[in-house]
Amino acid sequence: MFVVCDPSGLAEGALNMSRAALLLLSLMDGEHSLEDIRRLFAEQVGQAVPAEQLAEMVERLDAAHYLDSPAFAGYFQSLVDGYRSAPARVSMDEASFGAGDGELGPMIGRMLAACELSLAGPRRKLAGLIAPHLDFARGKPGYADAYAALAVGQRPRRVVILGTNHFGRAPAPVATRKDFQTPLGTTRTDRAFIEALEASLDFDLCEHEFDHQREHSVELQVLILQQLFGAGNFEIVPVLCPDPCGAGGTTAQDGEGTGLREFAEVLGERVRTDGTPTVLIAGADLSHVGRRFGDPWDLDETFLREVERKDRKALDAIVAGGRDAFVETLKSHDNSTRVCSVGCIYALVTALPDARPELLRYHQAVDSKGGTCVTCSAMAFWAG
Repeated sequence: MFVVCDPSGLAEGALNMSRAALLLLSLMDGEHSLEDIRRLFAEQVGQAVPAEQLAEMVERLDAAHYLDSPAFAGYFQSLVDGYRSAPARVSMDEASFGAGDGELGPMIGRMLAACELSLAGPRRKLAGLIAPHLDFARGKPGYADAYAALAVGQRPRRVVILGTNHFGRAPAPVATRKDFQTPLGTTRTDRAFIEALEASLDFDLCEHEFDHQREHSVELQVLILQQLFGAGNFEIVPVLCPDPCGAGGTTAQDGEGTGLREFAEVLGERVRTDGTPTVLIAGADLSHVGRRFGDPWDLDETFLREVERKDRKALDAIVAGGRDAFVETLKSHDNSTRVCSVGCIYALVTALPDARPELLRYHQAVDSKGGTCVTCSAMAFWAG
């Protein structure tokens, strides 16, 4: 048996399928009629599937929201309408973040207290951060060192949080006007700033704002900021970024609308001329390797050293050469380690062209038993 699930979370619940059913599902690609599917199945398996049985399977898949169909379109639109009509984007309960009732704030506090950096000496003005978006348990060292750099400086009134659009539909950068309601309180979104960005870009940044509903890369930063400053003491600008490593580069993936580079340049100009104390944060993980991600080998020391070498080369490129050098370094090996947050890192570096980047920490979260390793970093961008 095989377990099939929807990583975007739109189809709730998993399906148990036989090998034969999985083959039928793989043929439902929008290019084949039901008769085509029956014929191809018979050719590959040597056994016919009754038309009634296939029709019943299609009906069940459609009811479970696993097929692109008029029924799914209606279901998806109902989700979008529900998100837009809600007063805020609402997080799940504390247990979903690995904490008991009333324990999330103290847990984050302990995590931040584990910082290993020495931040003594003259304070520098922080313009931006790269922090993980791993779960807190695995990303603890990266979070602690990244946010230590923020905690000792001037408290920002606005935080632009650039996240990774893991499963959303937006072909371009996508913001949301929704406030963020978490177990630690509600933080306002700076809607006026988003509207100013949209006016400069002549583009609706929130057309696909439902992408934010299930995305965690912004949400995890909000929780830490709420613990540091109090939920009502700052505003956020949440934006999810596409990957510029593809064929389209930094242009919109559908060829229309604003591209990532244009968005980031306008964002940077707005921040510089606005006058509101603002920090940019990229919620960014790096490599995803191991058997769970498709690598056919174990997480031995030699392999992990090679992953670190590639990661550090990309991070060094940010320090030495900036955004284009960073992207080209990953493209040089076809992003073979599956760095998922190229877009938000690119946007941050582009928006802060005069800032001085400093790598604070590199971290590998290794689960040998589960066959996974996700890497991350803490990087500060100091104002000139």
